[in-house]
Amino acid sequence: MVPYALHGGDPLDLFRINEFSERIRDDYAKGGFFEGLIEKHMLSNPHYLEMRYTADDQLAAREEQNEVEHLQKLEDRLSEEEKNSIVSEAARLIKYQETEQDLNVLPSLTLNDISRDLETIQSHRAGRVEFFE
Repeated sequence: MVPYALHGGDPLDLFRINEFSERIRDDYAKGGFFEGLIEKHMLSNPHYLEMRYTADDQLAAREEQNEVEHLQKLEDRLSEEEKNSIVSEAARLIKYQETEQDLNVLPSLTLNDISRDLETIQSHRAGRVEFFE
């Protein structure tokens, strides 16, 4: 209701869907309804937006150069100790990623964990009682 009220419309129009649907059906039955809307709002509409895209064959090179410059600035700000720390952390990470992981630590489910008995669930819907098995 808020969009209607904010834009000068009647907030109760939201609840008049049957009235609007009937009006659309009547206009459609008379013929030319959608054709008139298409003509008015699309074909005869003087407002348009034209977008043109031009390929830039130097874009990848500029982006790569910007990345190199950015990384160089970061490297210049690091001390030798920080650089060595990064290298050793990266080596430890690679070693950790390459080691075989113990899959037994993951939770697992076997057929023995699943009960073979069916559970009956009572459901109340629309004044009826239904049973699912």
